Parts: sequence; C-alpha cells; structure tokens
Amino acid sequence: TYGELNWTGLNFTADQFKTVTSIDKAAWQQELQLHATHFEQLAYNMPKALLDTKAALEQRLAAV
Repeated sequence: TYGELNWTGLNFTADQFKTVTSIDKAAWQQELQLHATHFEQLAYNMPKALLDTKAALEQRLAAV
C-alpha cells in the first residue's frame, strides 16, 4: 500500500499511487474473452503452462 512505502523526497500522492496500481476489471474481463478465441484455435499445441497462467489470471481477476 501507499503507506508502506517511503516517499521521502518524491512528489507522488496517494491518489497518484491508486491510479497507477488500479486495474479496470471490466476491461480485463473483456480482454480475456478475446483471448478465449485464440486459445480455442491453438488448443491442440497450447503449452499447459500457458493454460495454467491464463486460469490463474482469471482467478485473481475474479477475486478483485
């Protein structure tokens, strides 16, 4: 969080920190839907690690 970092000598506000560390959940959900088509087309040769990474991202996004 902003309060856990040392901002001495820097002109970086809590609002600025919130802006740069926030995510647009709806935009990322839409992006993942776009990826679904590509993942389906490439499923036969898709490395399991990539599928696992996508699933983990979806889980983290759902928790936001």
